[in-house]
Amino acid sequence: MNENELYHFGIKGMRWGVRRYQNSDGSLTSAGKKRYSSTGIKSALARRSNEKVDASFNRWKEETQKRDTAIDLGKKRTDAKLAYDKDRSNKTLKKEYNQADKAYRQALKENTTYRKGTVKQEVGRDASRKYLSEAKRVKKQLDVDPSNKELKKQYDSLMSKHDVERANARRAQEVAANRSRKIASMKGMATKTVKAAAGTAAVGLGVAAINRYALNGRYNLRSDQVLDWIKKGKKVMQFF
Repeated sequence: MNENELYHFGIKGMRWGVRRYQNSDGSLTSAGKKRYSSTGIKSALARRSNEKVDASFNRWKEETQKRDTAIDLGKKRTDAKLAYDKDRSNKTLKKEYNQADKAYRQALKENTTYRKGTVKQEVGRDASRKYLSEAKRVKKQLDVDPSNKELKKQYDSLMSKHDVERANARRAQEVAANRSRKIASMKGMATKTVKAAAGTAAVGLGVAAINRYALNGRYNLRSDQVLDWIKKGKKVMQFF
């Protein structure tokens, strides 16, 4: 046996000219009939369809879990911020707020552009309600002591934050939807550009091959000529 040659002896049970699911006369064996029967094909197609549905459902569950996690962390961040706003000198409350804010932002990044709108909407609504509730509590104290400038300042600040959060929550989904459409449009344009570049490169390589091997340099085609012929061919085919 030559060391520079490759030999293949087949696999155990293999016979030349004999297929796994066919008899020597070409008819199907019992295993072949089962494999190629309409029932077997339908079963395989159904199984493949079910696998796609299951995969899609699993992705949906995963994305929903990411959304719910981000919403929950966003609400916790609001609670931490409210606690810190009441006592700005408390370093522990500041640290807890920073940690809650970081966790929320990280969870938000893991969501799709469109789902981020839903997350921000729910978190904003929750923050708006909590700021309003806190403002009402301060308002009761202010009614008892109308001349208290510190309470008046707190009340105005809470109502301002309530208005901002409410407005942001109201338009969060619309902003996310518009951003999602822009991203999809940019991806579509990028894909078209890549395909066009690949097509142009393929035509160029084909022309070079024709000039080198088919025409033997007697006549040199240009890529722009071939592209022009392709465009004309497409116009002609429209009439058929």
